[in-house]
Amino acid sequence: MSSQGRGTDRAEHVVVVGGTQGLGFEIAKAAAQRGRRVTVAGRDPEKAEKAAAEIGTLAVAGICDLTDWASLEEFFSGLGPIDHLVLAALDRDQNDIKDFRPDDAAKTSLMKNVGYAASVHYALPKLADTGSVLMFSGLSMWRPMPGSTTISMANAGVVGLANSLAVQIAPVRVNVITPGVVMGTEAVDHADPVRAEQYERLRQRTPGKRLPVTDDIVNAAFALLDNPGINASNLVVDAGMHLS
Repeated sequence: MSSQGRGTDRAEHVVVVGGTQGLGFEIAKAAAQRGRRVTVAGRDPEKAEKAAAEIGTLAVAGICDLTDWASLEEFFSGLGPIDHLVLAALDRDQNDIKDFRPDDAAKTSLMKNVGYAASVHYALPKLADTGSVLMFSGLSMWRPMPGSTTISMANAGVVGLANSLAVQIAPVRVNVITPGVVMGTEAVDHADPVRAEQYERLRQRTPGKRLPVTDDIVNAAFALLDNPGINASNLVVDAGMHLS
């Protein structure tokens, strides 16, 4: 593991895999607004370049595929020191056990579980000892949604992976953020009628009758990235959905 610490003469470097859209993009944008250098990575070169351009001069684009180990190795080998690695990529496989499609499920699990682990493996030589890894899980591991068979499994696997990594790659910290249903995201704002109805039921049953919004997730992410006292934690940001 690298013995490098955070340099005092350079801005922190945040790498966001899955940073071309959704919550990953919002975290990347917020990192740049905080004066940090950002590498925004995704599978689509055009989307990555567009995201980096939108974020501004502190951002650069990167290309990698969480199911292609050679692409991950090449991507991370081309980077300089990394202070924080954020793994926000996801795959919304709609899979029900009654009509289960094993091949589709395998692709999702490969990406979110093995792909996350492989990313940390290839990033490890570049990670600052004072840095951290932040991975995204999801509330569906506890509260299944229609068609969430695969993603429920994958989300639970992320938490198990984080616990293992926190021991293996110390002193680098490893944390998980588990969002609930997040308003302001494409998946929620344009949900199909069945899911939209379930989301509304969940909102009504939360203590404050509200669901988290994008800024709630971004602020929680930086709490995990920046606080050296938080390690091996799974921060649930769901406005109390898990109580219903």
